[in-house]
Amino acid sequence: MQRVDDPEPPVRTATPEDMVSLAQHHRRMFEEIWEKQNRAVDPAVLANLEQAYAAKLAEELKSGACVAWVVDRAGRIVSSGAISILSYVPVPHDLSPKIAFLHSIFTEPEYRNQAYAQRITRAATRYCRQQGIRRLYLFSSDDGRRVYEKNGFEPVENVMIFHQP
Repeated sequence: MQRVDDPEPPVRTATPEDMVSLAQHHRRMFEEIWEKQNRAVDPAVLANLEQAYAAKLAEELKSGACVAWVVDRAGRIVSSGAISILSYVPVPHDLSPKIAFLHSIFTEPEYRNQAYAQRITRAATRYCRQQGIRRLYLFSSDDGRRVYEKNGFEPVENVMIFHQP
């Protein structure tokens, strides 16, 4: 764990070299959520998820459709998160079709409660503001809700999701 007198490690934009850590964090995020929900955790499903996320990153980090951030402590990625930039529909309060979806925020358990997720979230909102993206969406776990609310996110009651069988 970081000592109080150590300088804070910076949040930096992820590079292709960080993809393995990003994909592992994505998998571990779902693993933790499912365990807390007492859902069965299938290692094969998680391995496929990790591979699929790595493939997404390989394509979308290059194209700019996905931007990710990491906290690197002495060569170890201890926290990460990303946005995917999408085309959606204009709405009365934002005529731009460009939106971002914040996802895959994860911090290694021994590095939690040091505001790393909050700093990554702020990096994402700052990036969106600089790019003129006014709408940033996310699905939050119960544990993450406090971090996002501290950063100005608000729950929306009129959202539904349909999963194809």
